[in-house]
Amino acid sequence: MKQPTTTNIAVLPVGEFESEPVREKFETTIQAIQPLTTNLRIVPAVSNEEAAHRSALEISEDEPDLLVIIVSRGLSARIIETTAQASRAPCLVLPLQGNYALPSSVLAAGACQQRKVPIELLYGPPAQPEFIRRLSRVVKAANAYLKIKNSRIGIIGELFPNLVSCRYDAAILRGRLGITLLPFSFECLRSAIRTIPDDAQTLWPLNKKIAGSYQINPADKEALDAGVRMHTALKRMAAEHGIDGFATECWSGFPREVGMNPCLGFIEDDYELACEGDVMLCISLLIARYLTGRRAFAGDLFDIDQTGILTLIHCGAPASLGVKEGDAILAKSPLAQERGFETISCRPALEPGPVTVFRFYGKECDKLHLAFGELTRCDRSSNLTVQVRLSGNRWDFLDQCFGNHYLAAAGDIRDELKLLCKWLGIEVFET
Repeated sequence: MKQPTTTNIAVLPVGEFESEPVREKFETTIQAIQPLTTNLRIVPAVSNEEAAHRSALEISEDEPDLLVIIVSRGLSARIIETTAQASRAPCLVLPLQGNYALPSSVLAAGACQQRKVPIELLYGPPAQPEFIRRLSRVVKAANAYLKIKNSRIGIIGELFPNLVSCRYDAAILRGRLGITLLPFSFECLRSAIRTIPDDAQTLWPLNKKIAGSYQINPADKEALDAGVRMHTALKRMAAEHGIDGFATECWSGFPREVGMNPCLGFIEDDYELACEGDVMLCISLLIARYLTGRRAFAGDLFDIDQTGILTLIHCGAPASLGVKEGDAILAKSPLAQERGFETISCRPALEPGPVTVFRFYGKECDKLHLAFGELTRCDRSSNLTVQVRLSGNRWDFLDQCFGNHYLAAAGDIRDELKLLCKWLGIEVFET
């Protein structure tokens, strides 16, 4: 998993900034932006379309996550529009108060939105808490936007036949989101596993980490070693091909072709792992990771009772989601054993608290079902069972529920998710 290490923001002033009052407003706005970025670049102001176009192209070469356009005066709509259309990154327009900067800014933002340009407008005192909150929302969404568009997903096996509402068109997916899909055969995976030598340098560090952090049943040693080898092979494939996540036919193809499934991949955060070949689930996982910097729990929708308690069940989840390091249960999966094969699953204790529940779906890759709730229970006795008390109406949830896989991402990320979906052309159904 390629980690976002920095948030890069570029600032392009539009208009004139020589006067002391305008300069003070500009500096105050910069002070609000500064804490939200690790790399802030401020370029010289522009006052005409040609200079704006040239500057936006130059800025794009540095691949910022967000381009902030700070506007000081009116009669600048076309300059702002030209800048946003030339930018490869999403744009945030911040008009300074007075001198007709606001009407020009709303005109430009409206024109850009009509052309599906990812742009947002924010206006108000920069020190105001709501301004800061909304500014943070834009930065988080921008940080995820280009990462989604540059994501690469490895596909091993087919989509599990029962997932009839999870079918997708690779060309539509590529055209809408820019995501690259890379199919790998099972023979390719087997070959990758065979090339891993049985030497201490390759496997010993991870085995030592596991032995030092988790209690392992000696009877599970053989299955654990096999899982470590597969995970190491997938790590190498991800590194070699720049893969951010795998969609794997874990419930049928992997047991048949490899004799186990890749659940031990949850032990580290090197790549996202979506089960049953569900590419749309993998995209959901990547969206959550890019927005929050953390992985999310993905589970099968098992039940939703009359009080609105949603039950999600899965073989396992990322160890990094555990309340404390080393608390995950690493043991043979009872669900796998029922199906006649052995594999080690990773079952951390998920922390109670608010969660955002969602799934990305649709034949046109253009829909997202969103809900909010509180994670109240996590049972790890045989598999990983998570219960979420939904804040909305259960009947409304069911009205929009057209798939089995849902994510539970820690915290309330609804605002950021909605903005990201707006930029990506994804329709949100919130229940």
